[in-house]
Amino acid sequence: MATQVSSIAQLDCLEARFEALKATVCDEPDRKVRRAKICKTLQTICKVVREEEESNAHQMPGVVEGAHRLLEACLQYAHNNLGEANPPTTFAHSEDEPWIDDVMENAGSDIVDEFVCLYTKALKPGSATPKLPSFTQIHPWTRSPHPHPLTTRLSRFRPNIIPTASLSTPQALFIAEGRAQLSTDLIPRTRAMAVSSGGSILALASGSGWKAREPALHYYLLSTQSDNCLEGVSMDPGLSAVPRFVEADEEHQLVFLADDDRVKSFSFGPGGSGSRLANVHIMNSDRVYDGPIAVLPNGRVARAGRGQTALWDIAQLETHQCYPSSLIGGSRVNTDNSWREQRCPSIEISSGSKPHAVVAFADDPSYAPTTWHLHSPTGHMLCGERAVLGAGHGCVALDFEHGGRRAARYLGHGGDVVRITTSPGDPHMFATAASDGYARMFDVRRPLPVLTVETSIQHEGCADVVLVHPDGIPTLFTGGDRTQQVKMWDIRERECVYELSAGNNSVSAMAWDDAHASLYIATECPYVNKLGERVGYRRARIPAWATWGSVEKHYKAYVAGTSASGLAPHIVGSSASSASNASSGVPKDGKSTRGYYDSDSEDDASDEEIDEAYSADMRWPEKCFHKENYFGYAYDAGEHMLFRWHFKEQPDITQLPASTTSDDF
Repeated sequence: MATQVSSIAQLDCLEARFEALKATVCDEPDRKVRRAKICKTLQTICKVVREEEESNAHQMPGVVEGAHRLLEACLQYAHNNLGEANPPTTFAHSEDEPWIDDVMENAGSDIVDEFVCLYTKALKPGSATPKLPSFTQIHPWTRSPHPHPLTTRLSRFRPNIIPTASLSTPQALFIAEGRAQLSTDLIPRTRAMAVSSGGSILALASGSGWKAREPALHYYLLSTQSDNCLEGVSMDPGLSAVPRFVEADEEHQLVFLADDDRVKSFSFGPGGSGSRLANVHIMNSDRVYDGPIAVLPNGRVARAGRGQTALWDIAQLETHQCYPSSLIGGSRVNTDNSWREQRCPSIEISSGSKPHAVVAFADDPSYAPTTWHLHSPTGHMLCGERAVLGAGHGCVALDFEHGGRRAARYLGHGGDVVRITTSPGDPHMFATAASDGYARMFDVRRPLPVLTVETSIQHEGCADVVLVHPDGIPTLFTGGDRTQQVKMWDIRERECVYELSAGNNSVSAMAWDDAHASLYIATECPYVNKLGERVGYRRARIPAWATWGSVEKHYKAYVAGTSASGLAPHIVGSSASSASNASSGVPKDGKSTRGYYDSDSEDDASDEEIDEAYSADMRWPEKCFHKENYFGYAYDAGEHMLFRWHFKEQPDITQLPASTTSDDF
């Protein structure tokens, strides 16, 4: 008990110190000093929690709750009074629970081009381009490591990184070396995405039509997909608004789709039509339970609201098949808040079945989860919240089997928790993506993150996160919005190994299909306006080595047993038992150097020979994060696009989508 009192006393002291800080920090003219003072307070609070945990105290919940309240007070003050949308840096890491970043963060071609234009035309007209810092000097793809001849050209590997995977872990090695075959498909603007646990279906909650105001369920029956292409189906689900949440239940072979008013289920079981999934259930959310949905054990569907969760028993729900001519729920749905046409015939008019039970959040009647994820080993719901709703930046585990009580609280987020994910490969771990630009890995038994990943330095949020364990090796994928890419992180090595191109699109959602070793990425094109028109494009300048013909030539040379001229692969992983330091990108002295390529090692002019004939009809966004020479194939999606990266031993790397051309305008 003495330890508990001591920790509470330390938090009380920190609270008093914070109150004194508020009286002076606003008068501090130096923004860096203000940020440093706030960050120091946040770090000290987390240190108190960490020391309490290390002392094996039995009263940790009280300390964690006290720390949470003080952390929220600091973050809210910094946001409201100091104009700090996010904390200056991560504050919950330590030497044993580190903070890692990408060795090759860069400013982005759009920012660099804008600065050079401003400098040469406004600040110093007519002057030469100034010498820029190293993080702006990103060399062409030809100067980057290529771990295997079958590594996809739409990847960019980091220098001097040796992944954990080896020949004894083949699936992990395929992922670590970027050996993936790409398939793409046009999709509507996507809000959420889910894949069933058995890999039967991929479902997207989307908005289609004019200004993406029409609800759409876009889905893929994965067992019928070809390895060479994706064939999806888009259908009107009959909702009155664009759906925001989707879940896929393998056990009952149902997809659950939800807007603010209702939840509808659709069957993807055998015997159905391939052109449309059959509508089975309608559940009435009463405009009270408008949060995320989940399928719980024992055949229950849950939907969050403020301070409570609605539960439906699937076995007791009315179905369209049982009552084909009657209204489910006995009344008509209220369409007053619908953007669809008045009396739109496509809207299913049934109000839906009322909840069979309601579970109140016993510890916080105002708590409103905005994202959640079922942690199957414990049965708890891992929940995230949004500060804009007055809740905060917290992450908690709720136990619906015991009155909705809070089973645990997790600290350390400096922004809204936007995604939560788990992996069957580790029953104790989960990962979160937050709006402050970090992904965090937690042990469900501990309140602070065990690993903090800085996904970008571009002041953007982490759009999504996927945690997988191929061959038992923990691997993390993180999605970028403004940076228009997906990064792969080796958790054991604590390094970003490479990034995958998103075709100059922003990442909306990601999902992992373990049954087919495939990563699905839903993206949104920022260069398509609300009317579906492409804007902000210029003529492309594509190097000769970044054309599809160059990729085909390289692939044929590999198949023929020879190496392509000038593109000999630089091995970064032990893809052969005889791999050496020299072939892995590690300097001869044995010291691995994290950082950028040597900007003075050679002239890049030879790598910049533009294929004028190929570029003549190609188009590229004027303001995008990557230039045409960043990846091994210059690809611009130009549409909202779904990417499927299928990791395998022998991918067809020539299977690449067509980039935007002048004919697309």
